This record gives sequence, C-alpha cells and structure tokens, in this order.
Amino acid sequence: MEVNEVTAASTAASAQQTQTTHAVKSAEMAKDQIEQTGEQVMQLLEVTAPGKLRVDPLSPLGTQIDVKA
Repeated sequence: MEVNEVTAASTAASAQQTQTTHAVKSAEMAKDQIEQTGEQVMQLLEVTAPGKLRVDPLSPLGTQIDVKA
C-alpha cells in the first residue's frame, strides 16, 4: 500500500467511527427520553386512577356545560 492509500483508509475508518459514535449517542438519548416519558405517563395514571381522585362527589363543578352556537 502506498502512503496515500493508507491515509485514505485511515480517514475513512475515522469517519466511520465518528458516525457510529454519533449513532450510539443518539440512540441512548432517545432511550432516555422514552424512559422519562414512560415515567411521566405512569405518574399521570397513578394520579387519575379511579378512586384516587381528590374531587368532592357532592360538588356541582363539572355538572353543567355552557354551549353557545
């Protein structure tokens, strides 16, 4: 191999390594975001689960809707 071929191969390998590193980091960030969203959904489900709402059943709030055309 000539020096130019070695240099070209080294440059290509370095570029491929950079792309791979970037792809792995992006996948890790996406996974973290999905886990965080899942945790938020579970918290929301816990708060809104039947029997856990902190609403007075005798309260008139939410029993009437004003509708105008």
